[in-house]
Amino acid sequence: MQNAPWIFPGLGNRRWVELRLDALARADFPDITVENPLNDPEFCDRWITALTARLGADHSWGGWLEDRTHLWRGHYLPEGCFIHLGIDLNVPAGTTVLAPVTGEVVHAIPCGLLGGGGGGWIVLRADTPQDGAAFVVLGHLAHEGLPPPGTRLVRGAVAGMIGTPQENGGWYPHLHLQSMSEAAWEMVQHAPDTLLDGYAPADAALPHLFPDPAPLVGLRPRSASHERSIDSAA
Repeated sequence: MQNAPWIFPGLGNRRWVELRLDALARADFPDITVENPLNDPEFCDRWITALTARLGADHSWGGWLEDRTHLWRGHYLPEGCFIHLGIDLNVPAGTTVLAPVTGEVVHAIPCGLLGGGGGGWIVLRADTPQDGAAFVVLGHLAHEGLPPPGTRLVRGAVAGMIGTPQENGGWYPHLHLQSMSEAAWEMVQHAPDTLLDGYAPADAALPHLFPDPAPLVGLRPRSASHERSIDSAA
């Protein structure tokens, strides 16, 4: 188990565990000839909640550079674009989210599409890059209270709340947290609908362009974690 990420002030006493969702989806839903039930956000939310409870935890997280080809089979993501660029922190809709760095909001959009997208998204330009993150993306937020571009947020200030499936692109409730280098931000200017959506094709440069954001919120990066994820548990 890990301590709770500090960006959720109301969840400070909860138990967290890392999950590798694509491997779990392959185990629980192996039949690719039927419709993928995980594309239903309510079903997906119940599934993740049950997986988390099986390990005796209250909430779960994970997914940095995970290939999610099976997990989101049949979803709107472009073919071959299934490498997850950040981590997902699985918490209920309405959960308050704090800014992980001090900086300026340089991008904000209250996307209302139900067939894809991220609902409320903001990008923070960090005053001082941390753990390779010159920019930080917060996705799947509620539309209400979304800070507009130009807003300055200090580390620990309220950045928003987790959105419902009706306003976060039809996804199950969670926070998408993504770090970007300066080079990645330049790439985003030319392909915002893909790279800002949190997925990309496999590429050896991805770890440098999109560093693991886990340390920003007090979680151990994947390479340093010795916890047993549920897909490797007996």
